[in-house]
Amino acid sequence: MSLKDVASSVTVLETVPAVPVSLVNGGVLGTGETSVFQSWVSEPATLCLYELRDVVLDRSLMVFLKDGKPLLETAYVQDPAAVAALTVRPEDLVTVPDHATPAAVCCDHWNSNYYHWLSHTLPTLHALRITGHQDARLMLPASMRPWQADTLALSGFDAQKGIPTEHGKQYAFRRVLYADYVRGAADFSVSPLSRAAYESLAATQPPTGPRDLRIFIERGPASNRRIPNEAELTAALQARGFLCVRAENHSAAEQIQIFKRARLIMGQLGSGMANCVWCQPGTVMFELVAEHHQNPCNLLMGMQAGLPYWGKLMPTGQQDDDHIAQSEKPLDIASVLHELDQIEQYLPPV
Repeated sequence: MSLKDVASSVTVLETVPAVPVSLVNGGVLGTGETSVFQSWVSEPATLCLYELRDVVLDRSLMVFLKDGKPLLETAYVQDPAAVAALTVRPEDLVTVPDHATPAAVCCDHWNSNYYHWLSHTLPTLHALRITGHQDARLMLPASMRPWQADTLALSGFDAQKGIPTEHGKQYAFRRVLYADYVRGAADFSVSPLSRAAYESLAATQPPTGPRDLRIFIERGPASNRRIPNEAELTAALQARGFLCVRAENHSAAEQIQIFKRARLIMGQLGSGMANCVWCQPGTVMFELVAEHHQNPCNLLMGMQAGLPYWGKLMPTGQQDDDHIAQSEKPLDIASVLHELDQIEQYLPPV
């Protein structure tokens, strides 16, 4: 069963074409270095809002069941065996009252991850707003981080009016709204709706200074994909006048304000790089790409914001694709600074 098969109504939100990557200087620097993702092209997609009836949501997997069977399209990066074993559990079932204003699912099972919230939840909120569902009762995590409540408010939604959900529970709906963005269907597509969502939030924050920042986003204590000598890179960039930030130390509003001022943002795969969506078009995005996990998700978000991209491949010593493994090799900082010298020729003016 597909979502379209079981939906009582389907609203097409946007149809987007494939878009080729936009790389700094066509992906080749004057001294011959090349960017990763040379011939990458985004995926075409048709993205919809569905009204589902008489379905059950498993909160832990964030997978819907219809007539007791999982809707596989809603199984976003889940273990197929866990999905196949999923059934309705009457002892865990919570019935969501059917009101005039429908309930709406707006987040995936990684809802506490900043990247996932920005890429899946914020476009969904915008979709609800432009389709006249501003008053939808959002199914929300029982415990939310401050930046989640803040971005809800900036999107025009009140977290206090949502329906808190708990892991281990299942939720039965007479009627519920669900958008393709929640299940990652737009993760590798250039979505004008997503860009409009980010621009609407960015517009809530007045300028705090000129567009004069070169920003390095530190991984800091994060263990996933850790670079052993990141502190040395931070020191070298600070000596060049970079603002080095740990995005998690700032409120949602502060992150928007900081990145609106960027001429260049630099970092590696991680939630902090999702702040590229607040940048003005033309800001250059310089990503340090681990050789064992070459993921274009940040590239895509930069494309949506109109940012030219440069990706430098980092040898890590890891042989297998692994999105959490730490680098076994230190970063060649001299090589990074050499490429940075050339990339800075392409920055927008202050």
